[in-house]
Amino acid sequence: MLENLKKAAKIAKDVVRYSKSLLKPEVSLLEIAESVEQKIRDLGGEPAFPVNISINEIAAHYTPQPGNDKVLKDGDVVKIDFGVHIDGYIVDVAYTEEINDTRYKDLIEASKQALLNVKKIIRKEIELWEIGKIIENTIKQYGFIPIYNLSGHKIDKYLLHTGLNIPNYNNGSKIKLKEGIYAIEPFATTGIGYVKDGPGSKIYSIINYRPLRELKLRKFLDILYSKYKNLPFAYRWLLPDASININIDFAIEILKKNKIIYEYPILIEKSKGIVSQHETTFFINNGIHDLMDVD
Repeated sequence: MLENLKKAAKIAKDVVRYSKSLLKPEVSLLEIAESVEQKIRDLGGEPAFPVNISINEIAAHYTPQPGNDKVLKDGDVVKIDFGVHIDGYIVDVAYTEEINDTRYKDLIEASKQALLNVKKIIRKEIELWEIGKIIENTIKQYGFIPIYNLSGHKIDKYLLHTGLNIPNYNNGSKIKLKEGIYAIEPFATTGIGYVKDGPGSKIYSIINYRPLRELKLRKFLDILYSKYKNLPFAYRWLLPDASININIDFAIEILKKNKIIYEYPILIEKSKGIVSQHETTFFINNGIHDLMDVD
């Protein structure tokens, strides 16, 4: 497991450097997303989820779809959030860049420093409130607030979120970190500190894999599960797939209606405050492995 995580982390570090070179005015979001995902594959990994390119007040779950003509603009605060997996073992990473401006330099530094401060204290048996307190205090020292209803998370094989949430504030939780893989992701904002659900993102994951009576639907679901297991996937990933022989829009709607797949909503800061995010992945056993620092 650790060797696969190290391989995924090495790829992720290379992809961070590569992705930063793409963040320029007038570059299309679709080009960035597809270039980053292809870079992950070229380096020997697989995307653990569609690249999120969330700008300004959008906090998470925005990935461009075919026909999307949006481009980066001067002053945009851009969150790049992506994952790499090797045989289902995932490294999840995110960073924030401001395009040709420094207006939100302190906001970006707030989430970055919060993550750095967590690195100093994270350990096996640490209680969740301690992590949240460090994140919250650091962000507030910069004059901003964390996003209270977003959190880090435990990761398992082929499972990006396993149900254990790691808060970005002191929530009083006495739950302790055990051995495992954890993503820590502070979010800082100029707004009120809460996100709301926006439109559907066209990012999906299988939440209830089960046999279906209708043959074409069953085959479609089987293809999705064989390729992605329970990991998120993008609508745009399905369009060039020659193995899919069904109306994709119709099939997706049926699977959503029957609660077999879930569509992630785009998450938007409620007061339209600007949002920054930084994230890394730790493997905790008898020691601490900050995977993005593993050579």
